[in-house]
Amino acid sequence: MKTKPNHEEVKADTDKILGVWKANPDFKLKDVTAEQVEADNARLDAVIKLVKQKEQEILPLRNERDDLATKLNEVNVRARSGIKGYFGLNSSQYEQVGGTRSSERKTPVRKSKPDATK
Repeated sequence: MKTKPNHEEVKADTDKILGVWKANPDFKLKDVTAEQVEADNARLDAVIKLVKQKEQEILPLRNERDDLATKLNEVNVRARSGIKGYFGLNSSQYEQVGGTRSSERKTPVRKSKPDATK
């Protein structure tokens, strides 16, 4: 499976290649010009800056989302424990909130100890 190229590495490589290409105008690629690569590189730079700006805009929302998820997770854990205590470990209500009923748990099997006299 192919992975996406890292945009920062691509940008750095393109800058190096453009430096060499401009210093050696005789270098040619069949269907690509230095001007096209330079324009695409400038567009990539603009898009990278725009993405960073948008990330800064949504950072407070992400933080709020994470805080609310943490708060609700704590409530969920407490509620599940409360339901377990109120309705019982083998109740349908406990199973409905994600618990495993005691009747559905696997019984533990002891492993025999190896003989130490050998």
